[in-house]
Amino acid sequence: MSNINNDTNLGMIRKAKLEDLETIVKFNYNLAKETEDKELNLEILSNGVKAMIEDSSKGQYYVYEVNDRVVGQIMFTYEWSDWRNGMFLWVQSVYVDSEYRKKGIYKKLYHNVKNICDNNDGIAGIRLYVEKENINAKATYESLGMSECNYNMYEYEK
Repeated sequence: MSNINNDTNLGMIRKAKLEDLETIVKFNYNLAKETEDKELNLEILSNGVKAMIEDSSKGQYYVYEVNDRVVGQIMFTYEWSDWRNGMFLWVQSVYVDSEYRKKGIYKKLYHNVKNICDNNDGIAGIRLYVEKENINAKATYESLGMSECNYNMYEYEK
């Protein structure tokens, strides 16, 4: 078992770079497997992550680094709201390496996105979706000041 630095205060958040592609793809693959028991197509996933890193108009990835190692990530995309005349940031692809969970890394990543929101008058808020049965995630989001909406989500996937 590896000796892990428990002081995540030494970590830093930064925008993802192409050099992070392999790690982000691995984290997204693990996320789908752990939360939905889905096996993602690695080529499609890799191309999708690369497209976003190269084109921030699609969204943005931020990573959390400890000792020059990416151990967590958060991504957001954009949704225009005509009702609010502003953009919502949709938080997605949140993942923290299993060795670094329960150390406040997600909280720091979320607060980074919240600061982006709070410091930009063109951003109306933050949204995310969560699996209905994921009680732990719901409790985490509520502890950060988020509240459950009155909407159910539907999708068409081709």
